[in-house]
Amino acid sequence: MENNNSVEERSTGSAAQQQNPGIDILQRLLESLREGDAATQRAAWISIQDPNIMTSLAECWQSDNDTVDTLLITIGSIRGQATRARNLRSAVRNLSDSLVRRRSDDMLDELEENLAANLTLSSCFGNSGPPATIVSPDILDLLVSPRGFAIDAAGVYRLAASTEGDLVRTRIAAAPFFIAGRTSDVLTGEARLQAIWRGPAGWCSRVVSRRTLMDTSKLIGLADLEAPVSSMNLANLVSYLADFEAENRHRLSSLRSTPRMGWQPGGGFLLPESYYATADEADEQLVLTPPAGFESMSKGWMTSGTWDGWLEAASLVSPYPHMHVAIYASVAAPLMKLLRLPGFVVDFSGETSGGKTTALRFAASVWGSPSENYPTAMYSWDATKVWIERTAGYLQNLPLLLDETKRAKHNGIVRDVIYDFCQGQGRGRGAVEGTRYTDSWQSILISTGEGAATDFSEDAGTRARVLSLKGKPLGSNPDIGGQISEETQAILADNHGHLGRRVIEYLVANQPRHNEIRAVYKEARDKYAHIATSAVARRHAAHLAALEIAAGITAQLGMASCDEDPFAFLIECQEAAGRDADRPLAAFQDMLSWCAANSARFHGRHEVTGHGVSRVPMHGWAGRWSKDQDWDEIQITTLTMREVLKNLGHHPAEILNRWADRNWIIVNPDGKSKRSRPVRIEGAIMRCYCISREAMETCLGD
Repeated sequence: MENNNSVEERSTGSAAQQQNPGIDILQRLLESLREGDAATQRAAWISIQDPNIMTSLAECWQSDNDTVDTLLITIGSIRGQATRARNLRSAVRNLSDSLVRRRSDDMLDELEENLAANLTLSSCFGNSGPPATIVSPDILDLLVSPRGFAIDAAGVYRLAASTEGDLVRTRIAAAPFFIAGRTSDVLTGEARLQAIWRGPAGWCSRVVSRRTLMDTSKLIGLADLEAPVSSMNLANLVSYLADFEAENRHRLSSLRSTPRMGWQPGGGFLLPESYYATADEADEQLVLTPPAGFESMSKGWMTSGTWDGWLEAASLVSPYPHMHVAIYASVAAPLMKLLRLPGFVVDFSGETSGGKTTALRFAASVWGSPSENYPTAMYSWDATKVWIERTAGYLQNLPLLLDETKRAKHNGIVRDVIYDFCQGQGRGRGAVEGTRYTDSWQSILISTGEGAATDFSEDAGTRARVLSLKGKPLGSNPDIGGQISEETQAILADNHGHLGRRVIEYLVANQPRHNEIRAVYKEARDKYAHIATSAVARRHAAHLAALEIAAGITAQLGMASCDEDPFAFLIECQEAAGRDADRPLAAFQDMLSWCAANSARFHGRHEVTGHGVSRVPMHGWAGRWSKDQDWDEIQITTLTMREVLKNLGHHPAEILNRWADRNWIIVNPDGKSKRSRPVRIEGAIMRCYCISREAMETCLGD
């Protein structure tokens, strides 16, 4: 019995060794190391390095890891063999992993070869793919899932083969995510990719910089847009997207893109839904890729309703010149680049409920929605300078429409925006990589407010940039004006955006005649410059000429003319701007008039009691002003000067600077102060601004 058992054991062991030859190899190595001399041990280790033997050990590691690990530990326990045993274990394990990957790759190759026709995204998604409004079915028929990955309506998976030869799918994204196209920015050359995914709210498409999809630190930003990304799957997704792009590089559609609307480098004009290309660009495509935060703004610049419907609304305001000026100003915005003009401002001001906002709605309806609700083509002055700057840059050659100057955060914003807008370029800003792209534009700002936009600045330069139309655009009868406002608003809400498209079609189609348009503009500019009576009015001659060109184009396109001549009103505004330009002089005259009306508040012209005691004014001394016939100056306390100027609607700091430049304020002889000096009044020392009699007589004309 014992002999029979021994035979059975030897037979079983022999079978095991045949199944796992690697174990037999290790056992022989163990015996050689235990019993052999140094030469025998060296020979044993050298034999192990044979590639076939190492492959056998790696395969044995996969099938019986515990036994192989035990034998290697035993070998390592032999004196002087620990390091070699450790190295052998590491080499066997690495080779085993390599064999697993190779086998997995072979399985995947075989699988993908057998199912090649079914790897397209259209077959992967079936009837659960994105709608045609997100990505064309033709594109889904071309794109394929990359090797080693799978995608379906439930997510994205990494594929691998198990040691048993089974295909293992590990989900790396909880929703489908892929790349549908690539674009190249015509302004910066930056590569951008169209990323598509399905979020909780449905399928989503975004054109993002290539770095966003290839950098884990940038990819996580798409989580805010409900993309299936998280800190747990970023590395896997970046690997998948990189492989997807590489696999489909020759299949991805390649388009030109731009981050802003308006005139483009090729000579065409871009609006949200279409690119109006020149004849040379007939086969070119250009897509709009708005900067972050501007995606929804584009929806406010779309069309709705019909051209005839818009013309019906325009016919209702045919008696009102201001309404036509608003339309002409909106149409003239893309003409600024064609006529090589810097931007300017058209401002409607007057009492509330006079039709100012209705005029702004007509200006907005030329290009898009005139709604008060976002998205819209008209915005509010209740915004930061940075927002206004970036919006102007995004619109580029489309008008910027801002309602109600009184909603500005502070008066300085209106003044600064006017200067910055007319300059046509945003502030330079730094970035981690160097400098940011600087926004630029060439357009017209159309503004409304109860007070004129020019009231927010004392500079003549502001008057030269702002064409100010004061009054009630819908006439002085509130009942008639209110009814027209309601009717036109209802029509414009459903019919808008058509005139602007017709203007762009006209300008693009007539590019060979642009020099003729410039010649007509020059004649109009010279005409208005000839009738101007001031330098500021001459500056406005170019603005009136641009509006006249716009009026001519709208007439050619079928818009009825105004019952009254709008340019008669514009000429009056041109001259009024010149008269209003010298704000320092106006402020000086206002201040002197106040002094004359309040002379009793000045020591020297004050009242006295019956006992000859000075009667102190109720509001305190305003300064000192001699009653002598040969007085030479008026001394006004600094507090009084600033308070009165402010109450009169002027900006004290700005006005005092201008007065100092014109030497209307007497400079202190000691040189310690250029603007004021100490004056003793009834024993108290007060700082005063001193105005000379000569300056007073010159400015008052007496």
